[in-house]
Amino acid sequence: MLKKILLSFCLISSSVQAQSLSIPDDFDPLEEMMHVNSAYIPNYRELMREYIYSFGTFRDNKKPDFRILITDGLELLTRAQWENDLDDLHRSELSGAKTEDEKFLLKLFSPENPIQVNSPNRRFIKSINGLFFKNRFCSQEKKPIDFEKITHLAKEFGLNIFSIEHCSSEKEKVFSLSENSKLKIPSHTDTDTERKYDTIVNIENIYQENIENIDTLNKVKNILIITNTRKFSDKDLFIEKIGKTNYDMVVIDPFFHFKNPFSSEDIQSLKSKRIGSRRLVFAHLNIAVAEDMRPYFEPTWKIGNPRWLRFQSKENPAGIIVDYWNKEWKRIAGIYFRSIMDLGFDGVVLSGLSEHSTYERLIPIN
Repeated sequence: MLKKILLSFCLISSSVQAQSLSIPDDFDPLEEMMHVNSAYIPNYRELMREYIYSFGTFRDNKKPDFRILITDGLELLTRAQWENDLDDLHRSELSGAKTEDEKFLLKLFSPENPIQVNSPNRRFIKSINGLFFKNRFCSQEKKPIDFEKITHLAKEFGLNIFSIEHCSSEKEKVFSLSENSKLKIPSHTDTDTERKYDTIVNIENIYQENIENIDTLNKVKNILIITNTRKFSDKDLFIEKIGKTNYDMVVIDPFFHFKNPFSSEDIQSLKSKRIGSRRLVFAHLNIAVAEDMRPYFEPTWKIGNPRWLRFQSKENPAGIIVDYWNKEWKRIAGIYFRSIMDLGFDGVVLSGLSEHSTYERLIPIN
């Protein structure tokens, strides 16, 4: 199946590349950090938006009812001050100013109609169907996202809102489920503080259990995310366990044990709740981190080889943050995206969108 997809992948690969912003093939962000005055600095946020936009365009042309959700990168929904600062830097360079010039700041100028900070990026927003908040009610971590602003924006553009909550106790878990329910936000809620997504939560007692057939995101009332299948010795056993639940929506990795692909028959089986009604089945795809246990990962690969394998992921020991605009990486991600669509998944949950910040931190243009 995977070989067939590889041979038929020309369409999305060329589409992803065609939508990219102009950036030299030999561009190196680490060198850019040392030569900020003379080299071209790309808008890393816009490169990520264009990446998602290319997926949305392919979706629209091939299977319009296929849904795209995001779990991070919510800051990409709107214009950032960082982007305006970058535009100012580009304009000053074009006007001949140099950062070592004592009059550098005086030579900066703004267009007559600048893009307003926090204004919606409509092109990006229209590429997706929904988004996940993380730990709105659970966890003591800093929560920089303005939930009210994002919620208002999502409702304005018709995006579905979901939640992921990793709670420290059962009491906190019940509180989180209740609060999200009041806001009509379906949630995956667990007490997995390590965030492994390796457990089927509440096989019997599902919060807001729903007997209806679920064929749209608007009907979803509860969610199960289980993207790590290492606790299950057998793929059929995993499918059987999921089949004994009545979750409205299930999110899985498209590969059992990260290497053995699920078949279209497997996906079709997962779409049935225990009571027999229909549910949605989504696949998870990280579009900015390469993992060494994946089928595409070559034995000789390591950080810096190929060059676009850039930084060790702090969150994932098996992951390497990639130059996500690189043609070869986008070809790999595109193959996964299309295979997920062809296998019969109802949609995809994309992660890794916030990795643009890894590159932005290299260049303190502010």
